[in-house]
Amino acid sequence: MLTTAEVLASHEAALGAQNPGRIAAHYATDAVVVVNGATYRGPDEIALLYATLIRDLPDATWRTDVAVIHEDLAYVEWACESAASSVRFGTDTFVVSDGLITRQTASFSIVWNTRQATRDA
Repeated sequence: MLTTAEVLASHEAALGAQNPGRIAAHYATDAVVVVNGATYRGPDEIALLYATLIRDLPDATWRTDVAVIHEDLAYVEWACESAASSVRFGTDTFVVSDGLITRQTASFSIVWNTRQATRDA
């Protein structure tokens, strides 16, 4: 069975590969994710959440600034940047059980690149 650190490392690799299905495979069937006040349940809804995130942050470079892991609990501070947008500060908390993410909270704000938004308009 994967440790919490191994689950997070694999999760981050899937996010870097921009693969929502591979990301969702890290979640238990009864997983609950709360992001910026919205709730997502199960791998299918979670895959849609990540598909939207990847669409809004295309080809982003992700950076983990802080990762604290204590047994089944992980706290992560992160940032990312793409040509279209960025997140200057994001935070996630994960609970991992039996090698799968069962609970997660996240908070972040996407900042849109003004030049990109003007070019797309």
